[in-house]
Amino acid sequence: MSNGNGNLLVADKVRKEFGGLVATDDVDFTIPRGEVVSLIGPNGAGKTTFFNMLTGVYRPTSGRILFDGEDVTGMPPHAITERG
Repeated sequence: MSNGNGNLLVADKVRKEFGGLVATDDVDFTIPRGEVVSLIGPNGAGKTTFFNMLTGVYRPTSGRILFDGEDVTGMPPHAITERG
């Protein structure tokens, strides 16, 4: 599916709620193809929750996640890893 350019990963307005707690609130995050990035922040900032949504461990409450142009929002982890 890769076209060799553009963005490898895009998170668009990704939100995760646990009951009344908002763990991530409308996060936008883009990783351009060929780039190395890091995600930093203080304890409790939502880094692990965000990563768990990217990998399919958690399904976002709202928003979408694109991997190599394909919408992988809410896919199970094994289906996401099959894509690369």
